[in-house]
Amino acid sequence: MNFSKKDKLVLATHGSNFHADDLCATAVLKTYFKYFHPKIKLKIIRTLDKAKLAAADIVYDIGGVYDPKKGRFDHHQKGGSGERVNGTKYAAVGLVWKEFGEKICGDAHIAQSIDERLIAVVDAGDNGV
Repeated sequence: MNFSKKDKLVLATHGSNFHADDLCATAVLKTYFKYFHPKIKLKIIRTLDKAKLAAADIVYDIGGVYDPKKGRFDHHQKGGSGERVNGTKYAAVGLVWKEFGEKICGDAHIAQSIDERLIAVVDAGDNGV
């Protein structure tokens, strides 16, 4: 995803009840853009409207697509969106962290440690573990 030519982005997640994975994914995205693209204005929407989701720049925890290059981070599609080496399946925050975590941390080891101790725990809870 190339954000250098954007001055605003729409981030979208589902419009039903908050879940820890979409809340944490929002925090990860806001952190990334605050430090790496501070001039970009973010609009965060919660919707079930397919047209609004299709028009959003980044969509997470809804939409049935996991494709980071297209800004899509859902884990609800048939077959899921993968799992970690330890078997913990990804949820929205894990998919977003996989894309932006190392950039935020500036270090792969630190990003992996945060994934193991925090992100994977949220993902596991969202997936019923």
